[in-house]
Amino acid sequence: MVEYRDKIPAARGKVEYIYEEGRGISARISHPEPTFHALYQVALSIDGTRLLCTVPVGGLGQTVVAPHPSVPAFVQSDVQGMWGRNCPACEKYFRSEQIVGDTTCPYCSVVAPDLAFVSNDQKRYLTACYDAFANAHMKKQTTSVDIADITDEKSAWHYSEEKQQLVFKCQNTRCSCRTDVLGEYAFCPRCGRSNARERFFEAAQAELVRLEQIRKSVTDRHEREVVWEQMTTGAVSRLEALAKHLRKILVLFPMTANRRKQLQQLNFQKVIESNTLLQQWFDIGFFEWPGDDEAPKRQIATDDREFIRRMVQKRHILIHNGGIVDEEYLRLAGDTSVRLDERIRIKSNEAKRLLTLVSEMAINLLDNVERGFKSGEAKS
Repeated sequence: MVEYRDKIPAARGKVEYIYEEGRGISARISHPEPTFHALYQVALSIDGTRLLCTVPVGGLGQTVVAPHPSVPAFVQSDVQGMWGRNCPACEKYFRSEQIVGDTTCPYCSVVAPDLAFVSNDQKRYLTACYDAFANAHMKKQTTSVDIADITDEKSAWHYSEEKQQLVFKCQNTRCSCRTDVLGEYAFCPRCGRSNARERFFEAAQAELVRLEQIRKSVTDRHEREVVWEQMTTGAVSRLEALAKHLRKILVLFPMTANRRKQLQQLNFQKVIESNTLLQQWFDIGFFEWPGDDEAPKRQIATDDREFIRRMVQKRHILIHNGGIVDEEYLRLAGDTSVRLDERIRIKSNEAKRLLTLVSEMAINLLDNVERGFKSGEAKS
């Protein structure tokens, strides 16, 4: 099994620049099945200094149209059928099946033309392809690049990709693009859709299942309470990670530099406060979804919001004060059931209620960010 950071070689294939007297140079690529996966063509400027465009692959009987004059070069996929990419904005690396057309960075959600994402290794490889073409032209003889025979002495001719941490397939049925990224949440490079909806609720459901299993299998109260505390801290952390991911969409909206800085510094651990600011700035938040033609209006009740406030404060002192009640907790949580310096306890029904409410907040925020700005008509 390929692990994170393992090198994934390019698929085997042979690129030939064929010199024919009186006819010039043509390009041909061959491959030994079944190791070959896919390739795309790039048109290089005649002086080799620029990438002009990706050239759509022609089907049987179709003519491939490329800029004239230009030098053809071919970039093969790795053995898993993906290509390495580098975002032109954040410069982070990922692998994807997306190669032609505008591309969305899975990390920062910036959209740019496909060639802007060509990886650094591939740029060096394309330069080597141009050199092979130039040699064929100057020496008037056929040259070739056989990737399988490339050695360390010809490192500029070789490129490999690097396994990341998460391979996901876009759940948009009109897309289904595979992508390999660092971290958990990412945007599809082809259609821009986030994988957060599936990833978040898969983890949330797993926690609810785990909670019921602990209830049935663990009898020691202390052991059970340790788990409920872990679930409390983990639930808010997952919500925070989701909000940070969706913030990458919001920061691309037109706004002043000061507002963008405020948004980038927004602390989503403070759920109540961040919800208030999101409402002021964008008319969205964690607690309400105004509804559309596909999903009706949803709203988290006032007593549930107070419960969330209290549980967020419990999480804070669990992490920062060993679970011991301090004056700040008493002031912010409004919890009259505990006294100063008392060790708080999390009950199983509290943990379950928080897990459920965190999922409700997550779906509200997802719908608000992904769908709330697309409606052309105001809701009455």
